[in-house]
Amino acid sequence: MKSLYPTSAGALFFMAIAAPGQAPDGILDPLVVEGVSPARDRTSTQRVLDRSGPMATQGGDLLRGMAGVAVLSNGPQTGIAQIRGLAGDRVRIRVDGLTITPACPNHMDPPLHYAQAAAGDRVELFAGLSPVSAGGDSLAGTIRVRRPDPEFADGASPIFGGGLTSGFRGDHDSWLVEARAFGATDQLRGEYRGSWMDAGDLNFPGGTVRASGFETQRHTWIGSFRTRGGFVSVDAGLSRTRDAGTPALPMDMVRDDSWHFGLHQREELGWGTLESRIYVHDIDHLMDNFSLRPAVMRMQAPAASRDYGLSSNIEVPVEAGRWRTGVDLHRAEFEAEQVNAAGLRRDTFRDNRRERYGLFGEWEGEWGAGWEGLFGLRADYVEARAGTVRSGFGGPMVAADQAAFNAGRRRHSDLLLDVMAALRWQVRDDTRVEWAVGVKNRAPSLVERYLWTPANASAGLADGRTYLGNTALDPETAFLVSLGIEHRRECWGVSLTPFYQSIDDYIEGRPIARLDMRGRPVLQFQNVDRAELYGAELEFDAELHEHLVLRGNFSWVRGRDAGSGDPLYRIAPLHGMVALDFTRDGWETSLECEWADAQNRVSRVQNEPTTPGFAVFHLRGAREWGNGVRIEAGVENLLDQRYAEHTGGINRVAASDVAVGQRLPNAGRFFYTSVGWEF
Repeated sequence: MKSLYPTSAGALFFMAIAAPGQAPDGILDPLVVEGVSPARDRTSTQRVLDRSGPMATQGGDLLRGMAGVAVLSNGPQTGIAQIRGLAGDRVRIRVDGLTITPACPNHMDPPLHYAQAAAGDRVELFAGLSPVSAGGDSLAGTIRVRRPDPEFADGASPIFGGGLTSGFRGDHDSWLVEARAFGATDQLRGEYRGSWMDAGDLNFPGGTVRASGFETQRHTWIGSFRTRGGFVSVDAGLSRTRDAGTPALPMDMVRDDSWHFGLHQREELGWGTLESRIYVHDIDHLMDNFSLRPAVMRMQAPAASRDYGLSSNIEVPVEAGRWRTGVDLHRAEFEAEQVNAAGLRRDTFRDNRRERYGLFGEWEGEWGAGWEGLFGLRADYVEARAGTVRSGFGGPMVAADQAAFNAGRRRHSDLLLDVMAALRWQVRDDTRVEWAVGVKNRAPSLVERYLWTPANASAGLADGRTYLGNTALDPETAFLVSLGIEHRRECWGVSLTPFYQSIDDYIEGRPIARLDMRGRPVLQFQNVDRAELYGAELEFDAELHEHLVLRGNFSWVRGRDAGSGDPLYRIAPLHGMVALDFTRDGWETSLECEWADAQNRVSRVQNEPTTPGFAVFHLRGAREWGNGVRIEAGVENLLDQRYAEHTGGINRVAASDVAVGQRLPNAGRFFYTSVGWEF
């Protein structure tokens, strides 16, 4: 698959205005079939996926290299998106219109784990102040993985097509097969998408990382019916994961099975556009600490989540612009328990529910002298509750926690109000400026609120600490402001986006007067008065020659507790990439340098270790023929450097070539290749 590279800086405040199913204008690039240039269209980060470099091993790989974005990795299938220093539940992620609640309390199955991106799909990023129509109950922005709208035959003759790809990656000695096939008449369309990948443990200079292999397969079926002004689609899918190691967490994902079913409708009417989506997504998840790693005390942890969603919105053209309004509803059901070697059970979360009801209104338009604007208002009502918990083991303190939790308040509701405004001024033909300001809110998650006794459940923080929930948490409220400046000439372009966020009642773990099994203070989720995050993103591209393009980006963010001055946990350092791309007569070649500065601003509360900087090189090439055949090959980490990203986890698996307590390394030099055929 061709690689996806970052083509827009992150202060992206306007909804894409492309017609349904229409891709934005893009530029050709050796490793990108179609994308968005940083200086051509910064109002949207929509980009079309035709390839994703060395075959993506997880959904988080789709985000690597994007300006303003980092990926927190606790294992090969646990890519948690971080936007401008905020991650996890603070990022709104939708996969083909689905909002997915991880079944694992440690988020070893984050939403992007279930993304099955194929050729032609879009990855959309709205960083910071995303439009209110993109969703609420989040602070950092929105990421959407979307498949294209169904296409039907123009005449009486049916059309058929698809693709088949097979490849190898040397970092995990992994094999991948992907298949896609469709058939359509002028009224009906059927499509199948499938993928399978089997991978061993990660290879790095110095050995292998134990408990870092996996096996996954995903299947999706889509049936569509053409209506007078649009379509109705029915989609269903299955996902299966086995023996996916998570060496930065206390357990591994030995089994994860999910299914989903949904309906999607869009209709162009005389007065505007109506679009609706309804779905259910179910996960059955099993973790343990002995199948893939040595264990002193054996433990299993079955868990499950189910999401129900409904959204409906209309878009109506009005004078000098358009008006959007809609509603969206989401219900998450969540349960998890622990089972010890004697077969005794203890609830971690039992009968947890979280429901959100959202309503928004948004106007987008333009007026004279090169001015455009987007203004939105959104209200979300969030209600959460938990059932009574039961414990079959744990001793007197756990019994006391159980009694206190069951006797306490276990139902909570929050009203969230988001407001945003963005202005764009076309200063002249080659320069424009964007300002954005707004307020966004997020209600506490089920893990933050209802973790009733200390446990190693932290929603993916993976700091090795023991956490305790807090039923007295208040919602987080963020004030955001950003400025985007871009300049485009005929053969080059550059964009700069500084930003600032102030978050009241920021939720993080704070030490309390209770010790864990290692004698360290338990961290309880608490509201701190205020947190601050600020930084900037820079992107550039330059056509050096008819066949030669230089491109790159830089991302910088800092976050701190405004009261104590302590840096926020696990924030990516200054990082970026620079690439030189050559294309000619069907040949594509790219030399890329991926780099990061040292991260010495680390959390004292979590005793976070520092990381040194690094710079690694990747060499990639591809050849495409007119008959739809494409061959790719490349070498990653060309100089075989040993390095570790700051957003990687800390190893907790014994008897590995990585010591316990050491940061998990990235792959050493490895070769990859793939052969694809589009028909």
